[in-house]
Amino acid sequence: MTELLAYPALPTFRDPAGSVEVRPDGAYRSVRAPFDEEMLAFLATPLASELVAQGRLVASEVVSPENAETLVLRHPRISFQSYPWEWSPGMWLAAAELTLGLCSDLVEQGWQLKDATPLNVLFQGPRPIFVDVLSIERRDPHQPIWLAYGQFVRTFLLPMLAYSRLGWPLEISLTRRDGYEPEEVYPALSLASRLRRPALSTVTLPSLLAKTKKGKAGKVTPRSVKDPGLAKQILLRTLRTLRTDMRHVTPGHRSSTWSHYAETAYHYSDEDHDDKRRFVSDVLGKARPAKVLDVGCNTGVYSNLAADAGAEVVSIDTDVQAVDRLYAGLKVSGKNILPLCVDLAHPSPATGWENRESASFLSRCAGHFDMVMMLAVLHHLLLRNQIPMNRIAALCSELTTRHLIVEWVPPSDPKFQDLLRGRDAMYEHITEAAFREAFAKHFTVFDELKLANGRILFHLGKR
Repeated sequence: MTELLAYPALPTFRDPAGSVEVRPDGAYRSVRAPFDEEMLAFLATPLASELVAQGRLVASEVVSPENAETLVLRHPRISFQSYPWEWSPGMWLAAAELTLGLCSDLVEQGWQLKDATPLNVLFQGPRPIFVDVLSIERRDPHQPIWLAYGQFVRTFLLPMLAYSRLGWPLEISLTRRDGYEPEEVYPALSLASRLRRPALSTVTLPSLLAKTKKGKAGKVTPRSVKDPGLAKQILLRTLRTLRTDMRHVTPGHRSSTWSHYAETAYHYSDEDHDDKRRFVSDVLGKARPAKVLDVGCNTGVYSNLAADAGAEVVSIDTDVQAVDRLYAGLKVSGKNILPLCVDLAHPSPATGWENRESASFLSRCAGHFDMVMMLAVLHHLLLRNQIPMNRIAALCSELTTRHLIVEWVPPSDPKFQDLLRGRDAMYEHITEAAFREAFAKHFTVFDELKLANGRILFHLGKR
C-alpha cells in the first residue's frame, strides 16, 4: 500500500511579513509587526471588499484578539490546491492577467503588489484567485517602477516565451521556483526571435546589459519622479505592456494526439458512445458523489457529466493541449471543474525546502475524493507505464473513499494492440480474470456493462 500523506506541507516562511498555515477549517495567516497595521488598513478599504466580492482576491477574516501581539487572518480554503507546474498554458495566462489586473486596480488606489509569482494564485474550479494578501502594500506615489517587474518576467513571461518559442515544458517550473534569467533564454533563441517583441526588451537587451555590468554590482536605488500623476501613468503603462506581451507569447490551441480523441475515436460506435455516457450518468445519479477525480479526462466529456450531476471535479490528463482545450471551454461554461496536467504514473512530487513547501499530488488527493473515474486509462498504465494490475487497484483504493468507475479494455481491442506492439507473450497475464481478481481485493462490483466493442464498464464500491 502507498502512504499518500507521508508529510504535511510546512507553513510558509519566505515572506518576512508573515506566514501561512493550512488547517482543515481554513488557511491561517500570521502577520508580523509593523506590517499588521498596513494589512488592516488595506482590508478596511472599499477596494478590498470589491476585489473579494468579484472573486479575484481571497477573503480575509481577523481571528486574533484585538490586543494580540500578532495579527492572525483566516482565509477560506481553496478546495483543491494546484501548482503552476500542473497548469495548462491558458491557466498560466489567466493567472498572469489576474496578477496584472489586480495590480493595476491597486495602483489606481495607492497600493501595489510587491510580489508577482504564479505561486500567489490558486484556482477554484476554472477561476483564478489571488491568495497572497501580504503581497499588497502601500505604494510610493512618486515611484514609476514596479519593483516586482523582474519577478513577473522571470516567473510568468519567460517560462511562457520559452514554452511557445523553444518548446521548454511549463512543468519545468517545478524545479525553477524563481523562473528563468534572461541570460538563460537568450542563447537558445534564434537571431530573429531575439529581435522580436517581447524577447527584445525582456531577454536580449537585459542579457547584453548584464555583460557590461559584470563586477559592477551595487545598491539599486529606484528612481522617482516629482509628478505623482505621471509616475502612476508610467506604472500603469508598464502593466498594460506586460499583459500584451503575455498574451502575445501564449500559444493558441494546438492539435495533439488526444485533443480531438472524443471526436475521432474510431473504436467506439455511436451506440458505444451513447451507452458509455448513459452508464456513467446513471452511476453519478445513484452515487451522488461530492468530489470526483477524473483520471485521463481528455477534453472533459465525463468530467462535464460529473459536474452536471453536482460534483466538484478535478480532471487530470497527460496531454497539455487536451487540458488546455478543456480549460478554454470551462472559462465559458464556468462549471466546477479544475483541469490539471498530471500524469498519474508520474504525479507531481513534493518539492521545496525539506520537500515540504509544495505538497505532492497524491498527498493532496488523500481522503479528498469520494469517486474516481478511470475511463480508457487502465491499458495505458498496464502497457505503456508497466504498472502491475495489483498496484493500480491498490492506488485506486487509496484515491477514492467510496466509488470507482473503471473501464476494462480487452487485449483484442485495437488500442490495446497498438500499445502491445507485438509483445504478446510478455503481457499474456493481463486478462479480464486477472483484472477482476486484483480489484476484488479492494472493491465490490455494484454494476457492469459490456459495450458492443468488447470493453466493459464497471461501477465498483470500496470495501
